[in-house]
Amino acid sequence: MEEGKTKVKKTGDGKLVSFIGLGLMLIAFVLAVAVTNSAGSDYFAENIAMTIAMAAAVIIAAAGYLTIAIVVAAVATVIFAGLKVYSILSLQMTFPLMSFLWIVLPAMCVVGIALYVKRYSPLTLENALLKKQIAELSMIDPVTGLYNLRSMFMDIQTQISYAERNNSPISLMILRLRYPAEMRKVLKSSQYEKVIKQLSLLIVDTVRLEDRVYSIDENGGFGIILTCDKEGTKLVEGRLRNKLADSSWFEGISDKQIRTEVKIGYLQYDNTKYNRDANTFRDDVEDEVTYDM
Repeated sequence: MEEGKTKVKKTGDGKLVSFIGLGLMLIAFVLAVAVTNSAGSDYFAENIAMTIAMAAAVIIAAAGYLTIAIVVAAVATVIFAGLKVYSILSLQMTFPLMSFLWIVLPAMCVVGIALYVKRYSPLTLENALLKKQIAELSMIDPVTGLYNLRSMFMDIQTQISYAERNNSPISLMILRLRYPAEMRKVLKSSQYEKVIKQLSLLIVDTVRLEDRVYSIDENGGFGIILTCDKEGTKLVEGRLRNKLADSSWFEGISDKQIRTEVKIGYLQYDNTKYNRDANTFRDDVEDEVTYDM
């Protein structure tokens, strides 16, 4: 019960601070309007300039750059105060008393917005951390619906152990679009995603049911764990290239011709060379992709 009361109290305090901050901002802007109206047309330009500076500081602070907002408010205040002091001492000029409120109004506004957003800053941070955790824990690629790179690393370790126990071959193939950057320039984002989706369907339609297909990046990279030796993997490569030559897989995505040239690399797992080191195994396959000219 005491813990519950503490939580409620903290939430209430957050609201109170937020309301105080909002009140300070409103009072500052009301006073700014009052100063502008009372000072007359002779001081209209300087009043508008200070109002703009104050509003800019509020916007910058609301965007999360409180230090920059403080600097903007401080610079505007120093310039205003310096000009007033110079005019009074050197030029013997007089000014309406209300105009000197500009010395405190920018600071008042920045303090107000800082108090107002303080309540929401922890929520923003929590949401960012939550999104990051979800992205890190996610095992499914949202575009293709296939398992992602994280899942492939987990599965390849399992498959390597299984292959060693049963003395059976296992191979890894990586397929990437040859010109992803050029394709992104030609196609809209939604069209590019459709190309990736169709490519994933083509790959799944080509490999056997016991083989596993993964989407390993957002640029059209795919990993395939195959339960066959290098010769069998070479046959899969041939089937993939033959299917990619059929442009009907990508019809209707764009009025422009879509070039779906790919680079493919593959290797059979060798325990004497890799000793269950999946990272080195994958790196060597990536090198094979690079060498596919």
